[in-house]
Amino acid sequence: MSAKRMSRREFLGFAAALTGGAALAACAPVTPAAPAPEEEKPAEVPEVTILTTAHAWDIIFLEHQKKFDNQFMERHPDIKIKITNNTWSEHNAIVPTWAAAGTLPDIIYVHGRYAFPWNFEGICISIQEYVDADEEFNVKGIWEEALKLYRFKGEQYEIPYDHGPIILGYNKDLFDEAGVPYPDETWTMDDLLENAKKLTKEGQWGWGGYYGNVVGLGNEQSVSLLGPWGARSFNDDDTKLLLDSPEAIEALKWWADLIHVHKVAPTPAESQAVPAGVWVAGVAAMFALASWGTPQLHELAAFEWDVAPWPKGPKGRKTGSFGSGYGITRDCKHRDVAWTYMREYLSVEGMEFMWGESGRGSPARKAAYQSWINSEPAPDHAEYYLDALENYAETGHPYKTLAGGEIMDIFNRYTSLIQSGDMTVEEAVQHIMEEGTPVLDEAYKKLIEAG
Repeated sequence: MSAKRMSRREFLGFAAALTGGAALAACAPVTPAAPAPEEEKPAEVPEVTILTTAHAWDIIFLEHQKKFDNQFMERHPDIKIKITNNTWSEHNAIVPTWAAAGTLPDIIYVHGRYAFPWNFEGICISIQEYVDADEEFNVKGIWEEALKLYRFKGEQYEIPYDHGPIILGYNKDLFDEAGVPYPDETWTMDDLLENAKKLTKEGQWGWGGYYGNVVGLGNEQSVSLLGPWGARSFNDDDTKLLLDSPEAIEALKWWADLIHVHKVAPTPAESQAVPAGVWVAGVAAMFALASWGTPQLHELAAFEWDVAPWPKGPKGRKTGSFGSGYGITRDCKHRDVAWTYMREYLSVEGMEFMWGESGRGSPARKAAYQSWINSEPAPDHAEYYLDALENYAETGHPYKTLAGGEIMDIFNRYTSLIQSGDMTVEEAVQHIMEEGTPVLDEAYKKLIEAG
């Protein structure tokens, strides 16, 4: 059988069908070949900035510091904190050495006594721009009496973390044993003396002084001893001594008489015979107690104790206060990072964690103060410290002179002689004026020449 021949019409129709099919095939999507699997890229590691800090904590509190730093680093994984820690005296001695070598840590502890000379030497930098630009930090929430310790040439150089006043501490057990009512808001210096006599007996004193010093002119103690008589140790800018005023002489004699006339306070030799301190050992019924001294009593005292307002003097109620802070140094290469740490460390929450809830001492912010009052180490009437800060405490001079260390040495030398009975108040003051005045004059001259 022969094959059927395709007509021209059939061929054209078939060709058209083939062409259309090819066109449709050309328009169809092409399934791409599966790509080769890519290698997994490692997670990006943020660039880490090392921030160095220098503290002066005891070993126990250093662990609390590390806890804060660890929490900070969790919030800021791009910042690593490296701590240097020394004793208080070692720290103050080594900072100038670091400065001379150009190896200052980024952030350092600065006691109020050292702020002015260190700022003069350029060890710390002004942080005024950071403070002004950071409204949330709210520097105005810090007590003015604390802030002014850390101003230099009108700018804020450091931020205080604590600021505390001296008020009246007392041994409740000794009061109870003698049947003497506890001190209260009505007490005057006459009441202190009258009751100190009742509380003094063999091996026990009615008054224990301030860390064993009955007559002392250190920053906060000088205001506490002189202020109730309306006297001062320095003028406002620390260029002139005022200890030779009649009011200052009267005040110093009153305190010296507690040792030599009334016999209600220990001599230096008697104080030194009690290594723990007469106030801690429980052989002093009353004593001057700054807020930062309360943790020591909480830890070591084997007796019940509490605090009361500082007694009024002939010219009213006045006591001294002082504190410590932190600053950013001139060698810091990451100042914005340093401020990130400072603003959290010295915030309300930072102060509550570090110095409030821990019971370490009175925070420099009022908003954080209640956390310390509520802490276990704080005394029952810790609110009296807050009352003093708000109403009658004054930051103790000197803190605006380059001669602070030299002046303190002169003060200590002659107040020791007053306490030992080897020199009268009038004689000691005369020597202080003669030796201290040229020292202050020279320091002021240096400031003026530096511009």
